[in-house]
Amino acid sequence: MSQPLAEIAGADREKIITAKQFGATGDGVTDDTEAIQSAIDAVGKTGGTLLFPPGTYIVTTVGVRSGVRYLGYGATIKRPANQGKWIRTFNSAKQGYLYSSDEDSALMTFEGLTFDGNREEQGEYRKYQLEQAHLLFLAADRKRSGRLRVRILNCHFQDQVADAVSIYTNVDIQVANCSARDCFRGGVTITGGYSRIQIQNFSAEGKVHPTGIDVEVDGAGYKDSKKIELTMNGISLPDGDFDLGVSDGSIVLGSNIMARAPFNLYASNSTVRISNSVFGIGRYSGYANRIVHPGNVAFQNCLFRIDGKSAPAEKSKWAAIHVYWNLGGGKVTDQALTLLNCDFEVAPGIAEQDTTYAIYCEGDLAERNNCLRVNGGRISSAFDYGLFINLGGTVKLRDIEIEAERPMYFGASGKWPIDVLIDGVQIEAPKHYAMILTHDPANRFTHRNVEIDESANIIETRYGIAGNQYRGRRIVLGNKPPDAETHGLPGDLFRLKQPIPGQPFEWVCIQSGTGKGAIWKVLMKTGE
Repeated sequence: MSQPLAEIAGADREKIITAKQFGATGDGVTDDTEAIQSAIDAVGKTGGTLLFPPGTYIVTTVGVRSGVRYLGYGATIKRPANQGKWIRTFNSAKQGYLYSSDEDSALMTFEGLTFDGNREEQGEYRKYQLEQAHLLFLAADRKRSGRLRVRILNCHFQDQVADAVSIYTNVDIQVANCSARDCFRGGVTITGGYSRIQIQNFSAEGKVHPTGIDVEVDGAGYKDSKKIELTMNGISLPDGDFDLGVSDGSIVLGSNIMARAPFNLYASNSTVRISNSVFGIGRYSGYANRIVHPGNVAFQNCLFRIDGKSAPAEKSKWAAIHVYWNLGGGKVTDQALTLLNCDFEVAPGIAEQDTTYAIYCEGDLAERNNCLRVNGGRISSAFDYGLFINLGGTVKLRDIEIEAERPMYFGASGKWPIDVLIDGVQIEAPKHYAMILTHDPANRFTHRNVEIDESANIIETRYGIAGNQYRGRRIVLGNKPPDAETHGLPGDLFRLKQPIPGQPFEWVCIQSGTGKGAIWKVLMKTGE
């Protein structure tokens, strides 16, 4: 990357100071920290551009000032060996440099620079011994309402023992056309509230560390707010994880995201909208690859792919969507997870002995009004289970095509009632319709616009299903009249594909069996 001085706008050229004017060498050997700090302080007095000519500048830690454009196409800022946990290379919160005002700052820009963490020379770090030693740390005074305004353009971050870009409290930032490689904690990490973040055309990868995007807001900004506003577009994480944890009314908008496992989302009391994206999902677990407290989350036109490699001679569980509505005995209400025209697939690395779920919901109570909404999309035949509702909850399925071996599983008990709407769902499984492990009057199943072939009309149960409430009806198409072994739910219609003149061709289910089968009553004959 290079940008000749002639290409810098005239007004900016008048304010250019080069790091070498203050004694920086850029030779990759000399410690240039003191010289660069002096240059920053000089430019910071009036604003302007601090130019780093091509070269490698050894820097321990410097404080950075707003109103300065840090420009360095062809320049590398490199950490020397054996820096400590709290040594941050470019640090806006260094003593004496923290922005503090009730007005937003002048713009601070980092452009064209490469930041090298010199990872292999820093000592032990894989157990988070150096987790605060960030390459670029950005924050403003949380006691004041002003934000630090920052742009990071065309920069690259590599070989880092902590974060590449760490965004803390009271920051208004745009990260565009940047990349990261082998950064231990994350490429972009957001941990502070009262911040606004835009990330565009960002890629992260790594052979040693996956280097993803991590949003874990645990630091309160102005007025103790943990709210952030985050927009992401054009995110490529071919090796990296997607870890999003927000609360306090945060708003997250994302599109064109491609990420590998692990996938984690926490959105308590927040709104998340993600579209046109692909997510690789790892193993089912109690701490990763899951959605917890979804608040108000919607995915549209997204692909969720179970992605990984099965362990030899070991049976594992995998879930493309794994939802905890409440965790640790919580009683969170009025949450919604919406999946609009989303598809679900299983990658080739998953072994036959493993169990795969497209959507797996942990226990919930229907009375809490937390709702899973699935509208459109497709679940491939590679899944063992399509929709798996472990215990209770509210579910609304519309117009989705389910090819999984067992399309739907509904678990419930007297303590965990369930309320299910199945509207226009296409079941393409060869032998199953649903497994219903509940028989309580508090449970409600409503069917609309559901038409299935008799080959898929297998309703599995352990305890009988006659006690549930059933509304609406399914239409089952068959080649011969139903008998005592034909499965049905109260209100279902069974219709012959090829009616015989003068003979019954339509039956109604008046009672589900306590075990298998149902009671069918002739409803109509041909000619009537």
